[in-house]
Amino acid sequence: MAGSELFLGRQRLMEEDIIKNIRLIERLKCGILQWTAQLFQAMYNGPERLILDVLSNLVLYSYLLGNRVGVSFSRLDQGINDKVRLYLKEQDNQEHEIPSEELLLFLRYRETYRN
Repeated sequence: MAGSELFLGRQRLMEEDIIKNIRLIERLKCGILQWTAQLFQAMYNGPERLILDVLSNLVLYSYLLGNRVGVSFSRLDQGINDKVRLYLKEQDNQEHEIPSEELLLFLRYRETYRN
């Protein structure tokens, strides 16, 4: 009897951990939506420090959400670098319409900042 109670206790703890993780993921997703809405407002009539604050929160929440769903911070960094390099290769396509100079500046900054 004690063995089955121990098993049920462990199972309940695992279920509680799963529920906590799901709740945190949902809070992070909602936070990203809220920060996105606030970014639109800040860009319309906010000071630069507010825009900086909102953008910082968006990036932070994105990293935390990625980590919660199994994407490490370093893998996300690598994914961003890969995406920028892909955009640079597709300059003929221009689908994203981001100037290559800005993408190169971003890559140089990240390489300098990481080292």
